[in-house]
Amino acid sequence: MTEIPEADVAPVPPTADRVAARAMVLSAVYSRVLVEKDAHKSGSEDFRQQVFDWLQRIGVIEELEPAETNLLHTPLGKLDPKRVLNESWKSEGMVVLAWALQRAMLPPVHRQCEPFDVAKAMGFFGDRQSTALSSPHLRDSTDIENWADTYLTLHWRLRQFSVEPGRFDFVSYASGCDWGPLRLSELEIQENDLAIDGVRIEKVDPQVLRQTLSIVQERHQAFNWLLGLEPVYSAVTTDT
Repeated sequence: MTEIPEADVAPVPPTADRVAARAMVLSAVYSRVLVEKDAHKSGSEDFRQQVFDWLQRIGVIEELEPAETNLLHTPLGKLDPKRVLNESWKSEGMVVLAWALQRAMLPPVHRQCEPFDVAKAMGFFGDRQSTALSSPHLRDSTDIENWADTYLTLHWRLRQFSVEPGRFDFVSYASGCDWGPLRLSELEIQENDLAIDGVRIEKVDPQVLRQTLSIVQERHQAFNWLLGLEPVYSAVTTDT
């Protein structure tokens, strides 16, 4: 499992209720940035306002962080395009939480999730009883820890490759490293190195690598939050 920054502080994983509330918030954040492109369409501004009202109705307002509240209250057409792009990637954290709540499957590491389908599976815009907030149950902690280690491993290799591109005996490194554990069992390996969708890392298209890194970083953050490394979602780091 990922090491804790302060050795004398034990992590406190979020409860199933907290995970469900955070998942609902992330679905609302995604819907807000998605509708930004429809600012000119009739009814879009009303929808933006209804999203916040929905969070109030299902009782998860306290889970909102200040930046998320600001986002949801910003009128359509007023968001910075860079912020829209950055916030849209939060859907990859949403799918991790939906997976932990047994409401969705984890897509392959290089493939973006289908945010609308994930949000729908969690009951987006429904009443509280029809959402993931109703009797939420988390997957076994061992499964969560194993996948957290997997995404730590994947994230490390992608970052390391961005600094030192080229061939690397990843299998030998993973088996001998003293800061892990690094877990390879769920990753695609070719000739002792990471492969993405059947292609060894040094041969992967740069655009695919960039997209994969963005996906992995967001999912890694969500897994670290599930481990309890930080109580506030946005404060969770993805150090590798």
